[in-house]
Amino acid sequence: MSSSMTVDFRHIRQRDGRAIKVCADVIARGNFLTWTATVHMFPAFFEMTGSVRKANDESDRHAVIGSIGQALAVGRLD
Repeated sequence: MSSSMTVDFRHIRQRDGRAIKVCADVIARGNFLTWTATVHMFPAFFEMTGSVRKANDESDRHAVIGSIGQALAVGRLD
């Protein structure tokens, strides 16, 4: 069985302190989460997809935010 949810949050880049607005649609199947995120960095926006397996004691929201945050940290967004 799967469930879906939306996660909205603001990510602050450590490199320059720039705020990035993120809205992610998440599908959860047990401990496996698949997400599609729309990332808004004024004036542009882009989409990215990914997945993460969450720890047993971790919330879906926390796992998705951590996964997207890691993707944003390693990606070149300029």
